Amino acid sequence: MYITLLKHQWRKTTRSSFFRQGWGVKILMTIVALYFLASFGALGYFAKEILNKAFDEPAVLTPIFMGFVLYYLLVDLVMRFFLQDLTVLTVQHYLVLPIAKSKVINYLLGSSIFSFFNLLPLFLISPWAIRVVAVEQGPADAGLWFLALLGFVFTNHFLAIYVKRVLAVNVKIFGAVALVVALAFLGDFMAWFSLTELSKSIFGPLGADPLLGLVSFGLMALIYLVNFRFLLKMTHLDRWKVAAKEASSTRFSFLEQRGPLGLMMANELKLITRNKRTKTILWMTLFFSAYGLIFYTNPIYKDSISWLLFVGIFMTGIFLINYGQFLVSWESAYFDGILTRAYAMEEYYKSKYYLLAFSAVIMYVLTLPYGYFGIKAIYINTACFIYNVGVNTLVLIFASTYNKKPIDLSRGSAFNYQGTGAAQFLIIIPLMVVPMLMVYAFDLLWDGNYGLIFLALLGLIGILSRNYFIKQTVLNFQEKKYINAAGYRQRD
Repeated sequence: MYITLLKHQWRKTTRSSFFRQGWGVKILMTIVALYFLASFGALGYFAKEILNKAFDEPAVLTPIFMGFVLYYLLVDLVMRFFLQDLTVLTVQHYLVLPIAKSKVINYLLGSSIFSFFNLLPLFLISPWAIRVVAVEQGPADAGLWFLALLGFVFTNHFLAIYVKRVLAVNVKIFGAVALVVALAFLGDFMAWFSLTELSKSIFGPLGADPLLGLVSFGLMALIYLVNFRFLLKMTHLDRWKVAAKEASSTRFSFLEQRGPLGLMMANELKLITRNKRTKTILWMTLFFSAYGLIFYTNPIYKDSISWLLFVGIFMTGIFLINYGQFLVSWESAYFDGILTRAYAMEEYYKSKYYLLAFSAVIMYVLTLPYGYFGIKAIYINTACFIYNVGVNTLVLIFASTYNKKPIDLSRGSAFNYQGTGAAQFLIIIPLMVVPMLMVYAFDLLWDGNYGLIFLALLGLIGILSRNYFIKQTVLNFQEKKYINAAGYRQRD
């Protein structure tokens, strides 16, 4: 039975939209994957020299290394939640067949182990086990150390899967896990306790005590069992019907009562909040609002106006960039219906403009606390916010008329390249690279602050002339709407 399920999964994978992507997208994704594998491998290999230099060549390095394990596991859990896609088998099709539910669920959970996120830590801990642990504690203890740490990695893997799945039916459990992770980082930041010392006390004896290896795999088995029992409860046809009914209950009455423009914005918000892939973008948007901490707390970037500009554009425009690249493709499933609706396409695109602009307002407000690191952060983020609303939003709306690849909204966004083409990578040049180059040029010739003023002026001009650019977008859309409609009809 497991072989049959594997064959079905293989056929579904090979027939998916990813294998229909152009070679440019495939090559780029391969390069990105190899880059991360090489980075983790290099970090694991050179960690010995890095720690020797940082701690004045201590006699034993493994306890120091173990002080960072808890940090890694917590960050890894957060990244898995936002980026790791769930292994999906169309379970409903098997529920009406004489197949044991336990076999389907075990296959679903077992096959999820073959994930890129489980491959990365192998490239990190394997060099360390060979170069350091084997020398300090012996080959046998190095093997036990590796297996024990691997058990904790798999525990993280199944915990992330459980949290991600349970979010759809029980927000309280998700909230509890999120609160624990947030308090852990907050407590360490406020010096209430030290995650480093806690990590050393928990993971320090790994390898020397074989029982700890068993504890890690026992914990993994426990989380696996929790996942199994949760999925077993959900594998009933009536469960799927109830979920479908509840998923369509969200309303935005305050917008629906404000004419056709408000109604279209409300429909767009319903699309965002009710579908898996768009909801993933929402969660990632909130997560990356903390992206500035990497740069504002690092002295290397403190005086680099170009890098701080990149951060400002990214943070204030993260949602409009991620969502706006597929602005019409999100509605590809009923695009033919859009063409027959009795409202002006100008109103249709205006609703999208205001939605993207409103998302930039929210993200700008979330960046205001970065003023703690200096008033310069407020100036940069304000200029970036105005530029995003007045220029980048209009660029994305116009570019959306050229996208004719369909999107399945039920799939997550992590490592999902459906609807993605070379245009989605090239669009980054006008969105982020061009403003960085403009400000960099001002910084070289006069003053970087003049560059910020210039960006803000471009944004204000775009905001004031938005109606003209939207009309030009509609004209371009009218020329390509039938070509786009034919492309959207092509399904997996």
